[in-house]
Amino acid sequence: MILMSNEMNFSPGLEGKVDITILDYLEKTEKKFGDKNAYQDDKKSIGFSELVRVGRSIGTYILKNIPMKSAIVVCMKKGVDSITAFWGTVYAGCFYVPIDVQMPLERVEMILKVLNPRMIICDKDGEALLRQIKEAKELVLFEDVSASMEDQAGLDSRRGCMKSTDLLYVLFTSGSTGVPKGVTISHSAVIDFTDWICQKYKMDENIKLCSQAPFYFDASVPDLFIPLKTGACLYIPPKSYYTFPKKILMYIQEKQINTLIWVPSALCNVIRARAFEVCVPDSIKLVIFCGEVMPCKYLNEWRRNVPDALYVNMYGPTEACYACTYYDVIREFRDDEVLPLGKECENSTVLVLGENGLCKTGEIGEICILGQCLSYGYYNAPEKSEKVFVQNPLNNEYAEFMYRTGDLGFVNENGELMYSGRADSQIKRLGHRIELGEIEHAAMTDSKISNCCCIYNEQNSDIIMIFCGEQSVEQLGMELGKKVPAYMMPSKYIKLANLPMNINGKTDRARLKKEYGG
Repeated sequence: MILMSNEMNFSPGLEGKVDITILDYLEKTEKKFGDKNAYQDDKKSIGFSELVRVGRSIGTYILKNIPMKSAIVVCMKKGVDSITAFWGTVYAGCFYVPIDVQMPLERVEMILKVLNPRMIICDKDGEALLRQIKEAKELVLFEDVSASMEDQAGLDSRRGCMKSTDLLYVLFTSGSTGVPKGVTISHSAVIDFTDWICQKYKMDENIKLCSQAPFYFDASVPDLFIPLKTGACLYIPPKSYYTFPKKILMYIQEKQINTLIWVPSALCNVIRARAFEVCVPDSIKLVIFCGEVMPCKYLNEWRRNVPDALYVNMYGPTEACYACTYYDVIREFRDDEVLPLGKECENSTVLVLGENGLCKTGEIGEICILGQCLSYGYYNAPEKSEKVFVQNPLNNEYAEFMYRTGDLGFVNENGELMYSGRADSQIKRLGHRIELGEIEHAAMTDSKISNCCCIYNEQNSDIIMIFCGEQSVEQLGMELGKKVPAYMMPSKYIKLANLPMNINGKTDRARLKKEYGG
């Protein structure tokens, strides 16, 4: 164990009221900052007062049609309106599920089958996508739901029944069986993490954030909720800017953005594109990264170009509400060194467990997480939940559930958690957690593929698809692109007459990894 967890510490609200839901954040901030910008994309911005007004209108529309605690899908382009739809969902006492309009149709279809949502809020692009799916029912346009006349009594009634333990959102991650898993997160988990990060890094209304991650990815969680807590502003640049890092740096300079919460891949792309040769923003004071390993050689380039910023390495799966550990980079690291994952965030406990229990210093084991941050499990998937949300084996006195991450790690001599890779075929790539089995499942739906296996080359972040069958490499790539997101697409395809088998009659992944994985 790295650090004993602290006791729960709710932030006091107006008249001594604790923060029960994220709506308490929003309304306290609205009273203090009114029309100050909360979120701004390339086409519009919205202040806190308007956010409350439109959110309550959306909540009214939903409550007149949908019972509390229902799943509301938001299928819209990333921007101010989609965020407003999230908070409108919460005003109705429901939980939101983001779906991106650029997701492959088959993946959206599988998510909707798991959810069976009572309502889907969409824009015109989302509607065009969803009309192709028979499971996509009860579609409503954002422009219609946001124009509803507020029902104060109805909203107050719902609000009085809401609890901090209610679900706030469900985010879908990759599933080993080919079916995405819906990670459930409560208000209390988000409030706990947001309170901690804002207090730890002294965040207030002067914070300016630059949104990088899609809203269906948990790396967006701090970006969405820090403004509600503090009165900060989240800027949402055009997605294309991240394809041209020089543009994103100029955008940061223009908006005088001071806080970046990005995945390491986005930070690395800035270096690879030599973007600092064009623009070095003088406003950046805090850079937080999470979601995958940050190579020190790229971090060191950032530190040389933006030396006045504090850099923070965070770690945590979607099941732990963005992050459960942190490490402030306050010393020098060689290019070939590995950054520590650090120590626990408040109200989180990390255990490194081996076959004989708690691992000793330096001993590698599975990273397991306990605490306020944890998900309740996977939506509509009890069997999957039971495999990884288990009783703490060190506690025989009462029920205490923990999450088995499948990540391997150890505690170093300084008491810092260190990452040692994955225990299974789940990988981290481009900031996303990916099950190779999901890619294999998608490929196997092709009638011309008789067998396949995906392996991962950690050194260059390549996913390699090895397959046999009548399909061509070119056609397989085209078909796969219709079924999985771009970040899950293989970098290389290898066609064999047959895949090798091990003594158990299963595909010999170790042999394929050795021969083709680099």
